[in-house]
Amino acid sequence: MINAFETFPHLLSPLKIGSVVFRNRMFSAPISSAEVVYDGQPGIDAVMYHERKAMGGAAAVIYGEVDVDPDEFKAGRWPREITRRSNYNYPRLASAITRHGAVAVVELCFAGVHSRFYDSGNGKPAWGPVDMTLPNGQKVAAMTDDRILEVIAGFGKAALAAKEAGFDMVCLHGAHGFGLQQFMSPAMNTRTDRWGGNTENRCRFAVMAIEEIRKTCGWDYPVEIRISGSEIAKDGYGIDEGCRIAEQLDGIADVIHVSVGALDRFNAESFSRTSLSMFYPQGRNVEYAAEIKKRVKKSLVGTVGGLSDPYFMEDILASGKADIVYMARELVCDPDMPDKVRRGRPEDIRKCMRCLNCFAEGVAHGDILCAINPEISREREAYYALPQPVKQRVLVIGGGIAGMQAALTASGYGHDVILCEKSGELGGRILCERDVPFKKRLHEYILQQRALIAKSNIDLRLDAEVTPEYAENERPDIVIAAVGSDPITPDIPGIAGGNVYQAIEAFKKPDLVRGKTVVLGAGLAGTELAIYLKGEFGIDVEIVEMLGDISAGGNHTHKMAVYDIIAQKNIPIHFNTKAVEITSGGVKCLGPEGEVSYNADTVICATGMKPLQEEAMKFNRCAEVFHMIGDCRKAANILFANSTAHTAAKFIGRQGRREAASG
Repeated sequence: MINAFETFPHLLSPLKIGSVVFRNRMFSAPISSAEVVYDGQPGIDAVMYHERKAMGGAAAVIYGEVDVDPDEFKAGRWPREITRRSNYNYPRLASAITRHGAVAVVELCFAGVHSRFYDSGNGKPAWGPVDMTLPNGQKVAAMTDDRILEVIAGFGKAALAAKEAGFDMVCLHGAHGFGLQQFMSPAMNTRTDRWGGNTENRCRFAVMAIEEIRKTCGWDYPVEIRISGSEIAKDGYGIDEGCRIAEQLDGIADVIHVSVGALDRFNAESFSRTSLSMFYPQGRNVEYAAEIKKRVKKSLVGTVGGLSDPYFMEDILASGKADIVYMARELVCDPDMPDKVRRGRPEDIRKCMRCLNCFAEGVAHGDILCAINPEISREREAYYALPQPVKQRVLVIGGGIAGMQAALTASGYGHDVILCEKSGELGGRILCERDVPFKKRLHEYILQQRALIAKSNIDLRLDAEVTPEYAENERPDIVIAAVGSDPITPDIPGIAGGNVYQAIEAFKKPDLVRGKTVVLGAGLAGTELAIYLKGEFGIDVEIVEMLGDISAGGNHTHKMAVYDIIAQKNIPIHFNTKAVEITSGGVKCLGPEGEVSYNADTVICATGMKPLQEEAMKFNRCAEVFHMIGDCRKAANILFANSTAHTAAKFIGRQGRREAASG
């Protein structure tokens, strides 16, 4: 154990803004639960989700994207709103955060041209700086002076409601393409009145909104604003204009929280830099905060973007690049990260892989779920204790992602656990990606799981191939099958040729891949392999895909990240194209225009994985209780593997206990 205050003196240094004291410099950036009840307030599960982050030691916890525009929330076109008198859950949320020592913050948002994101408006245009038509056909009307002043007043009313609810700071969303940034952006705001033209005029909306909050809430009430240091978009502004915008806000806002992007859903690079994808190095966006830090004199500067390593974050603060570090996904992945820093246990931090499952699940299904933290967004389950389990003897077959988590969860609840892995090391097939630079966090996670297993009471047996007879001889009460999946080999003439490899082989031994290469399959395995081969080894690679899009396995946000890097690496993808024959010289295909051939010295098959369901079912009768988890149940992703593993193991020995206790 290290001396935390000597190793991380800046991260652990308290901070006072106005009348509010923050216990350290590690702030939770907004990544909010989508659970909102009918009148615009957070539901109880959302309250508990944010409370969990406060319990983990973050200095501030921000509830995101609360609307300030009465024209929108009165019509029900934006889900979150705070000024209604019935919004009792906002005080509950603030109390839940502050009682654990964190500062409760509300992010105030004017959506502008994106205000029809949740509702079409029945033909009514959205509001923006100028008249325009968005790429999706949505009409936008230029805001009049009265409309702008109404929204400015809305910022003041929403901030006052937040203060009265118990929030100790507000944050204005002036980044990621939301309304204030739409006015800041010279590409979007071409007005010629006092709200447009030079930087001062384009920032007037934001400046007046902050001044309105000061008038309603008092001058010692902390106010921060998120801005984009660069829009990372065609015709968008860069860091020079980002610095000029920050100079207009210097001393007006207490904190300038520097992000990037323009929320251009049609621009993969802008999107993937806003929610920094795994393909970029940690801290890729810190340079923008560092430049702005040089230019502002009065306001504190915060930085955000894929940060998870406390040593790296300490260096950001120590070198003067920023005053505060913000984390969004890292505190989903490990809400206890700040406490682990304070306790001098950085090696215990579960580091975000930046796989974007949390974002994808939140948008598609409402809950912010994490691939490697199976408890996040299930806080209610954790709060209300289950009955004590009856101790069981548990046999886990397979030491991949799912098997490791199942063994750890079951052992953590006091069961006797045997974990068998037929190979000589834990981790499963995904170990083939251990040398891929943008999968560094994945391998660190596997090593961390191994270390936890080594410290536990789990009976780990490597090089142990389990048969039904083996399983029965162990006399387990529970068998959990986590035997994984195998690559699918499509029935294509030439697929068994000497120049054809599975994606797993190519990841593991990239020196097998020589010359011009064609990858069959544009799923995540195929696209990420192509990125790896082109980026690390300079291999000339292209992708053939039967369908019309990249197959992301439900993770559409990571798909955007893949598209971003595919474009940057100039990797061709031939969609709606089916391979019909592989030869020593390449691949013959049927495409939209008919027959086409692609020359190739190497062909790589990345056409999916087949769950080993029959293999798993061999153990169905080896114990009274049997579970199939992870890929042998359904070939999916790490999120699915860990969710099924954690849930199966958590309820071992509890079936019927609650009913018996209540009876």
